[in-house]
Amino acid sequence: MFSTGCFRKSILLAAGLIFLSIASPAVGMRTEFTPSIYVSEDYRDNYNQTDKNREEEFFSTYGVNFLIGFVGKTQRIYLNYNPLYKDYDKHDEDDVFENDLKLYGDIELSRRAVINFDMGYDDHENTDNGISDDKAWEHHASVSGKFQVARHTGLTMEERYTESFDRDQRTGILKEHETNTTSVGITHEFGIMNSFGLNCEYSFDNYDQSDADEYKGYSPSAFFAFWFTPRLGIDSNFSFEEKNFDISRDEETYSGDLRLIRKISRHLQAYIKYKHTVTEKENLDSVVYNPSLGLDWDITEDSGFSLGLGYLIQEWEESTDRGVFVDADIFKTFDFSRRGMLTLSGASGYDASGDDNASLGFTVYYQAGFLFAWQLTKMSSLDLTGSWIRDEYDEPGVDRVDNTLDLGAALSWAPLRWMNFSLSYEFKNYDTDSDRREGYHENRGTITISLYPLKPLVLDETSSREDIEKRIFKN
Repeated sequence: MFSTGCFRKSILLAAGLIFLSIASPAVGMRTEFTPSIYVSEDYRDNYNQTDKNREEEFFSTYGVNFLIGFVGKTQRIYLNYNPLYKDYDKHDEDDVFENDLKLYGDIELSRRAVINFDMGYDDHENTDNGISDDKAWEHHASVSGKFQVARHTGLTMEERYTESFDRDQRTGILKEHETNTTSVGITHEFGIMNSFGLNCEYSFDNYDQSDADEYKGYSPSAFFAFWFTPRLGIDSNFSFEEKNFDISRDEETYSGDLRLIRKISRHLQAYIKYKHTVTEKENLDSVVYNPSLGLDWDITEDSGFSLGLGYLIQEWEESTDRGVFVDADIFKTFDFSRRGMLTLSGASGYDASGDDNASLGFTVYYQAGFLFAWQLTKMSSLDLTGSWIRDEYDEPGVDRVDNTLDLGAALSWAPLRWMNFSLSYEFKNYDTDSDRREGYHENRGTITISLYPLKPLVLDETSSREDIEKRIFKN
C-alpha cells in the first residue's frame, strides 16, 4: 500500500528531477562529477547517552559518494548520493545499509527573483523503540524565494518541512514527528531609511504518537522603521501567535517592542528599547516587561553585534520573577591572514513557547560559540569549535535549566591528490536539573580515509551565517 511517507518522498525526489531537467539544457552551464569511496571508524564512550550504564561502542562505515554539479551564471545545482553500510562491534542488531540523497542549490530566475532549495532523504522510516543516537534520521525539504515585485517592494516566501526521528528536548527520548513552517512576507521601503513590512507564518509539529509538544499554530506580525532625521529614528515590531496543543493547554501570545535609536556613526548606533509580552493560557496567564538600552554595530548584513542590558520582569498570576537580562545578537568573522579565520557567534533572548519543546512554555536562552579554521599547509587544515547553550524554563510548574557544552576538533590532510585523511574529536556535556531527563557526557572520535578517482568538485566557498552556526552549534 502506498503510504503517506512514500508519497512525501516521491514528491521530494520528483522536485529534484524537475530542477535537474530545468538546469541540464541551460546555455553556458557546465556539469562536474566527482565519485569517491571512503572508510571510517567511529568510537563512542557513551553509546546510549545516559548518566548511568555507560557503554563503549565502535562501528565501521563503508560508503561511496557521487556528487554532480550543474553550475552556470544564474544557477547552481548539486546532487549528492551516498549509499553506505554501518557495521557495529557490539550491537549487531544496529547494522544497517543506508541510502542518503541530497539536492541543493539556487536559481536566479531574473534580476528580481531568486529561489533557494535544500532537500534531503535519509533512507529511514518507522524506526522501532531504539535509544541509540546513531539511529536518528531526518528527511527534509525547504524552498525559499526572494522577489522584487516593485522598485521599493520585496516579497519573501519560505516553506520548510521535516520528517524525523530524533531526541526530544523535554524527555531525551527518541520520537518520530514531522514539522512544517510556511511563511510569506512583504517589505516596502519609503525614503532612504524608512520601511515597513508584514509577515504571516503557519506551523505545526505532529508526532507519530500523541505528545505534549504536538501543536498547530499561526502567527501574523508587522514591523516599521522611521527616521525623523539622519541620526534619530525609531523602529517597532508587533506579533500575535496562537498555538493549539494536542493534549495540553492552548495559548495566545501578544508581543510588541519599540526602540528609540541614535546613530553615532555610519555603522554604530545606540538605542533605548521597551518590549511587552502577554501570554494567555487556559489556567496560566503571564505578562513580561523588558526595558533595556544598548548598542548596535552593523558591519554587513550578516556581520556585526547588538548588545543590550535591561531588566526582565516575568509576572504570573501567583508569582513574579525578575532580574538583569542581557539581550545579545553577535556574529563576526576575523581574518588573521590568508590561512586563519575566527568566527564568533552569540545570542540571547526569550520566547513565550519554544518550537522544539513547546510544552515547556516560557524560555530564556543564551548561546555562545566559535569556529577557528587554520590552513596548516597547502594540503592540511585544522578546525576547532566550541559552543555553550543555556535554556531556562521559568514557568511555574516547570522551573528547569538545561546547559549544553560542546567542544570539537577536526584535522584534514591530503597526502595525495586522490586521497584525503581526516580525524575528528568531539566532547559533549549535557546537564539538566529536570527530574524527567538525566544529564550525560560523552566523547566521540572518527577516523576517515577517502579516495577520489577524479578531481574533487570545488563547491562555492562562501558560507552564510546559518551555515557557519550549524557547524558551531551542531544543529
